[in-house]
Amino acid sequence: MSRLLSIFLSAFLFLGIAPIANARPGPALNADRAPTDFTASALVSCADNPRFQERASTASTDQAIKRFERYSKALCGDDGLPHLIIGPPIEPWGAWINRGHEGDLLIPGVMFIYIAGIIGWSGREYVRAVRGKKNAAEYEIIIDTSLAWQCLKRGAAWPLQANREGKNGELRAKDNNVSLNGPRG
Repeated sequence: MSRLLSIFLSAFLFLGIAPIANARPGPALNADRAPTDFTASALVSCADNPRFQERASTASTDQAIKRFERYSKALCGDDGLPHLIIGPPIEPWGAWINRGHEGDLLIPGVMFIYIAGIIGWSGREYVRAVRGKKNAAEYEIIIDTSLAWQCLKRGAAWPLQANREGKNGELRAKDNNVSLNGPRG
C-alpha cells in the first residue's frame, strides 16, 4: 500500500497536479523590498544592450574581446550582464523551446556528472582492487599510483559498466550483507 501511495504521489508531483497552497490574505511580507518578478521577455540581446556595450568597450586583452564577442549573442538584463535561460524542466518539449542555449546549462551539467562519475567509479574500483591485498588500509593511505591510473582509465567507461553491473545484480550489496538499525518488521 505504501508503495502504491508513493507511486501516486510521484506521478502527481511529476505531472504538476499537486494543489497550489493558498496563502492567507493580508498585508504582504517584505513590502519594502523590490519585486522579484522576472520574465525572459525582459531580456534583450547583449549586442543591443547599452550597459553591455559599455562593459565591452573597456576590454583590453584579446581574450576579453573574444569573450565579449561570444557573450554578445546571449541575452542580457538591465544590468548589462548575460543571463541563462532555462526552459521548463518537467515538460519533455521544454528543451526545444530555447534551442541554441544547450551550452548554457545542459552541456556543462552533463560534463560535470560524467567527470564526477569517473572520479567516483575509479575510487570504487581502486578500493575493490586493494580489498584483497595484505595491507588494504595502507593502500588507501599510501596510494598505489599505477593501480590508481589503471582504475582511472577503466573509470572513463563508468556509464556502461554501471549499466552492466546493474543488470547483473553486482552494483548493489545483497540485502543480507546490509546491517539494519532499529526494529525489523
